Amino acid sequence: MVFFLLTGIVFGASSCTKKSKKDSNAELLASILSQGTAIDSACQRFISSEANCVAAPDSSSAVCSGLISKVKGAILPQELNTDAIAILYFDCFTKINLTYNVTKACNKNSFNSNSDYRKVQRTGSSQAEITFRENVNKCGSLENEVPPSDSGLSETNTILSSDPFL
Repeated sequence: MVFFLLTGIVFGASSCTKKSKKDSNAELLASILSQGTAIDSACQRFISSEANCVAAPDSSSAVCSGLISKVKGAILPQELNTDAIAILYFDCFTKINLTYNVTKACNKNSFNSNSDYRKVQRTGSSQAEITFRENVNKCGSLENEVPPSDSGLSETNTILSSDPFL
């Protein structure tokens, strides 16, 4: 039995081919490039949080470039509008979207588009929308609100000039 096990290991190991360092590096580079940047990932998470309730959601690849510019453009002071801080804002808004989705008990057919979803969040009169707007003010430090302590935004000494997702 041991003989067959050792024979199998030897033949199995000899049939494996070692990749060259060049092949390994090319594979690693392709993997890194396919993952995108951290801010792209944060935007994709945000779009995905909306997509839970939207029948025909926006494609993150189509809208993230513009959303990233809008978020970074709304950060004050402007000299602090880095990717790292924009990621914190995206993550904060993603979290409040997810809370809104649960409170609203929405599904894939609750809204026709991301635009409709955002419009109702910002103008609706249900408790879900009222709480959402309060949380937007907190995330963005709008109307003298303070960001959630777990968001990391308090330490940045930044605010948003306005809601960048309107």
